[in-house]
Amino acid sequence: MEWLIIPRSRNPRTIRCDPAHTYFKPRGIPLLEIEGEVAVTLEELEAIRLTDLEGLSQNEAGEKMNVSQSTISRHLEEAHQKIAKALVLGYAIRIANPADFFHCDQCGHTWSFPEDLSTVKQCEKCGSTEFHLHSHSNKKQQIQ
Repeated sequence: MEWLIIPRSRNPRTIRCDPAHTYFKPRGIPLLEIEGEVAVTLEELEAIRLTDLEGLSQNEAGEKMNVSQSTISRHLEEAHQKIAKALVLGYAIRIANPADFFHCDQCGHTWSFPEDLSTVKQCEKCGSTEFHLHSHSNKKQQIQ
């Protein structure tokens, strides 16, 4: 018997953090010479902004982001571990944007942006033209 596992759909998150810079690195070392990097997601950054910078409780931050307190707690724990690793080991910190992806309405497949966005005409799995873009960046403007 073959099992089909269908993940629970994610609640839409409210993210108001739009970072001006997407990389932070140790001073005086070229990025190419840094031995590692950590990727902090926009969700993790927003949780840090709301709790650590604005001083909101995890419950209040959860309400602002449209997620539960336990989700905020998980985002904070993951972000704090990543940032600590970068600071202690001298890694670069990259602000990742996990919300930039396509989602097929027919088969549910999700895929990342290719280098050339104009090549996206159909779902790469089932070929459907019924798909939509999830983006918090300016990539929406690049797709016609």
